[in-house]
Amino acid sequence: MKLDLKYYFSIFLRRSPYFIVVAALFASIGLTVAIILPAEYEAKATLLVESEQIPERLASSTVNTGANEQLLIIQQRLLSRENLLDVANRLDLYPPDEEGVRLSASSIVQDMRDRVTFSQNSTTASKRGPETSTIMTISYRGKRRQTVAEVTNEFVTLVLQQNLELRTEQASDTLAFFRQEVDRLGGELDAQSVRLIDFQNQVGMAVPTNLSFLRTRLDDLQTQRSTNRQSILDLEEQKKRIEAIFRVTGDINASAAGSPLEQQLKAAQDELNNALLVFSPTNPRVTMLKARVAQIEQQLNGAVETPGDDADEQDSGSEPNVLDGEPRNEREVRFQAEMDNIDRRIQEMQAEIEVFSAEIAEIEEQISDVPANGVTLAKLQRDFDNIQGQYNQAVNRLSVAATGERIELLSKGQRTSVIEQATPPERPTKPNRPLIAAAGAGFGVFAGLALIVLMEFLNRSIRRPMELTNRLGITPFAVLPYIRTHREVALRRTVIFGTAGVLIVLVPLSLFAMHSFVYPLDTIIESLFNRVGLSVIG
Repeated sequence: MKLDLKYYFSIFLRRSPYFIVVAALFASIGLTVAIILPAEYEAKATLLVESEQIPERLASSTVNTGANEQLLIIQQRLLSRENLLDVANRLDLYPPDEEGVRLSASSIVQDMRDRVTFSQNSTTASKRGPETSTIMTISYRGKRRQTVAEVTNEFVTLVLQQNLELRTEQASDTLAFFRQEVDRLGGELDAQSVRLIDFQNQVGMAVPTNLSFLRTRLDDLQTQRSTNRQSILDLEEQKKRIEAIFRVTGDINASAAGSPLEQQLKAAQDELNNALLVFSPTNPRVTMLKARVAQIEQQLNGAVETPGDDADEQDSGSEPNVLDGEPRNEREVRFQAEMDNIDRRIQEMQAEIEVFSAEIAEIEEQISDVPANGVTLAKLQRDFDNIQGQYNQAVNRLSVAATGERIELLSKGQRTSVIEQATPPERPTKPNRPLIAAAGAGFGVFAGLALIVLMEFLNRSIRRPMELTNRLGITPFAVLPYIRTHREVALRRTVIFGTAGVLIVLVPLSLFAMHSFVYPLDTIIESLFNRVGLSVIG
């Protein structure tokens, strides 16, 4: 099928009034929106975080917070709710409207957080070298040039104050801590000196002699006695555990994991402990888990009391209670044998303990007071030396902390300086009025062309001789189009262009009236763009 460009161009010319009306309408809307949107200005200030003024090899500050971390801490402090409300109130950034209504505190905080921007950039002397300086840029956006500059400079002042206060506070806290340590260790050192002198005066000339063999033997016997005592405790615990298992299961070969009820109880208790880490004690889930644990504990207590009664009934009957294929009498014999074995081992260890104790008493009688005095004296001297070392170390650190505080008080350490103050901007940064107007005109052209295509798609009338042949199957000798009179042509053009003129004038006027007297259009447009993640004015 051959494409008749001349025919389509004639159709475009025939429908051009509609195209002109639509394109002009949207172009006027775009131009109106570009004009009525309020201008937004942005002021910027630049700060530089300088390195320490005194070489680190001579004296260093006790504040070791990095520049980026320091600025991040200051940024979070400045963006706090209390600080933002204080800045807004001092500079009167959000006055009441004509009806005397003020924005809520939450709205003010959120709006200021959206308008202020902190950015950091670290510079290095070489590509792989360490960071030498950090540059911080503070910007604030608003509708008044003078206001944005004042707010930006206010944030700059707050950054400088917070930086000085933060570093001075850290240095002072460090100094105060080491002063307390020196005072505490000095008191302990004096007390230990008094104890050492008193003990030396008490023992006189008694000094430790070579008693290594007796002391070694004494240590061995004491260790063996402690080991036996611990073994007795373990055997008694084992005996209690076997008795509990036998009462519950009727056998001593129960699984180490416990009965099913015990396993359920442990699982329920673990689940309750995990729930308490997340929910409060009054949470319905926690209450349900507590009730479940209590129910299982009641069932377990009933299960512990039941086997004894069952055993009496089974002993009086003739039928054996078979567990693991063995009669109950054999299990009782095995249980009693295990108990006797444990008791015998306990008695043997107790006898050994008595032997060890007797031998220890004999050795202690052989040892004079000199070794004991020597041990006590060595302990006192060791404690004194340890405290003395800690005290000397604390004094050295106190000196370093005092130097570091002095460096911060004189601003000789890492400091922040202003490179460029914020000044009222000469021109607004948003909105981009030419772009908005061009977008309205472009959308109008697209909408006009789309309207022409739609009208032609819906129009099924015959307008060419070829269409007569295709639809009716006849070949006409000649075709006469409908010819309008001059009056009809003039009337049609008057209606079309009159309608276009009315729309082009009324629509912008309506938008302007709505923006001025009903509701600001910039708020509506911004909210619509924000829903899709875009922004027109901020």
